[in-house]
Amino acid sequence: MTPLNGKKILKDFSEFTKVSDLIYFDGPLLSHFISPNGENYLYYWCDVDDTYNRWIIFRIDLPSVQKYIEKKISLRDLISHPSDGFIYVADIDNNIQYREIQLLLENEIPPEYLPQEDSYYDFEIKDNISLAGLSKKYSCGILELHISGRDVKYGSIPLNKFAQLLPKIDEIRKGMASKFIKNSKATHTDKATRSQVERELNLDTQYEYMYSMAGSIRVILKPINLQRNFEMPGIGTYADSFAEDFAGLFASGFSKEDILKYSQKYDKQLIKKYDDFVKFLFKEDLSIGVNWCNVGASLMYSANINQNQTRQILANLSDFDFDTKETIEMIGRFYSLNIRSGSYSFESIEGDDAKTSGYLDDLLKELSYGISFNKVYRIKIERKSIEPIGQRKKVEDTIIEFTEIQG
Repeated sequence: MTPLNGKKILKDFSEFTKVSDLIYFDGPLLSHFISPNGENYLYYWCDVDDTYNRWIIFRIDLPSVQKYIEKKISLRDLISHPSDGFIYVADIDNNIQYREIQLLLENEIPPEYLPQEDSYYDFEIKDNISLAGLSKKYSCGILELHISGRDVKYGSIPLNKFAQLLPKIDEIRKGMASKFIKNSKATHTDKATRSQVERELNLDTQYEYMYSMAGSIRVILKPINLQRNFEMPGIGTYADSFAEDFAGLFASGFSKEDILKYSQKYDKQLIKKYDDFVKFLFKEDLSIGVNWCNVGASLMYSANINQNQTRQILANLSDFDFDTKETIEMIGRFYSLNIRSGSYSFESIEGDDAKTSGYLDDLLKELSYGISFNKVYRIKIERKSIEPIGQRKKVEDTIIEFTEIQG
């Protein structure tokens, strides 16, 4: 390899995390990394011998990366005029061990290591952040939200889109978490165990923000639970089970059967939140990827909704009417009644300002002639709530029992 006249230094690059490969041909040639404190670096392959690959490493800001991707600046300009005024050159073996690192000023870079003058970007970005590496590093599962689409650039997104998107995702998470916790607790009969499980579940179903990465927008999260032990391969924690359901919900819209399954396992309100979220993706022309990796348990879950699939998902959701039935008792007086049709209006006298209008059950119509407006009755109502996805809630009340209250 070309001899260098730089200054040998000690610098730890081992904790850097790969964000994406900007140029890839039979292996990475230009890669974007992020340091533990959030600084951005580019790695450019420049030489090789029988033992080592040589890489030029230099710090860069995301706007400069975006300019490069948009062909407003060449790779040669980025390397020959680094923002720090210097670069690192590292020799790395096949086991990703750094043998030697040198610091070179920009005028010390060998000319043969510089790209051509017209080295403008003309490649496809490979987003391949190592979720497994992050999972291993933090000894827990890692959740990634990968956002792309209209107006989303390399590492940037309009604030109005970002500010609306994350709350919608968290509404889905909260809606799932409450039912997931309730169902998981129910499998334990011992009171002390149930309390411990509930504490763990509350932590396993909440996430904390770690950092954002470029390569579109990539939000990296991990469970709040601080337990740092890995389970046996293939056997995960509550956090893994919740993440499996969380990712599964995002993928459920491609199948009417899966939508129904989630509505039964959770509730219709969760599906309405999902419907609202997909409508937002459709309106803003966005794509979303949800990825979970727990390397210790050898578990990975993924779901993706791209811009061209939102219309299909909304069509599937539009076919579902989610209704519920409940029985309500009320004490008060009738103030309208049509004996022929069985329609009625009734007002409570219990100080709650409650009213109901609807129909008498078919079996009660024959008894309705005896109802008096100046008497007090106890009625039992079957209330059916109908909530077609994306439409206003409708309520149908039917009196199934009424009894006159004497005195």
